[in-house]
Amino acid sequence: MANTDLAEYPILTQEQRTFYDEKGYFIIENAIEPVGLERVRQAFERREAETRPEWEQSVRDGTFKAGNGNGPDAHTIIPGFDSDTTILDLANNPKVIPLVHQSIGPEYQVMEMLYHNHHAGTSAHTKWHRDWPPWSHPTYSFKIKVFYFLDDQDENMGCFSLVPGTHKNPADPPKDQYTSKNLETMPGCKKMAPNAGDAVLWNVACWHTGLANTSVHDRRLVVFGYQPFFIKKWGVETPPQTIIDWADTPYKRQLMGIHCVHGRRAWDRSDVPYLPKHEEIALAKPF
Repeated sequence: MANTDLAEYPILTQEQRTFYDEKGYFIIENAIEPVGLERVRQAFERREAETRPEWEQSVRDGTFKAGNGNGPDAHTIIPGFDSDTTILDLANNPKVIPLVHQSIGPEYQVMEMLYHNHHAGTSAHTKWHRDWPPWSHPTYSFKIKVFYFLDDQDENMGCFSLVPGTHKNPADPPKDQYTSKNLETMPGCKKMAPNAGDAVLWNVACWHTGLANTSVHDRRLVVFGYQPFFIKKWGVETPPQTIIDWADTPYKRQLMGIHCVHGRRAWDRSDVPYLPKHEEIALAKPF
């Protein structure tokens, strides 16, 4: 069953598919256009301002949680779904979702959504690492991320960097050999410095890091992680009501990990009622 809302958008060419399979990433130019670069910037800035006092206090106290490099050198910003659904709309970006579909399969769901600011004049906030084991499938990736860049990038802005092709390398990166003092000397290091509004879609099994930001500009990203629907998202907790309300189509429900259009009915959440038009889809499945 195809998502007809996406029919007008291009799919991966064979050349792009081959590049992704070999290198583990590709750049999507002007990816943010359907949602609007200025709208996303404003949403980022509002949420950053709302969360900054608590983040600054956590840095002073040393109580910050270091996920996604959060700490003295970077601010990981959790979205406020109740006040702004911009990041949900960007998660469902019709210019990117077809590429997600082709990369991880028709049962895609978003697994993480956040804003991220790697501040000007700060050190690298993470080591070389990979987010997921280098498991393989003949057609699809098991986890990808999409990074949207809110400003023009240059190579001094704490670039997101990866080593192309390492999603196929069974070994983990030698992070103790390439530390914050010499991250850039990692053989094959590829710095991502695209334009504002561009995005990079990449296999998280690639070796990657964020370099020191020696510039006078913050490096601002919107970060999404996508995985197949059978990898559970919400655990025992019911998704926030704001997300349930936003997910008003079968494909949005699937995107949020609630009910899937493709795949087994047994994967669906039982604590959220089906949309009427989705219930027919679910009940037509044998399991």
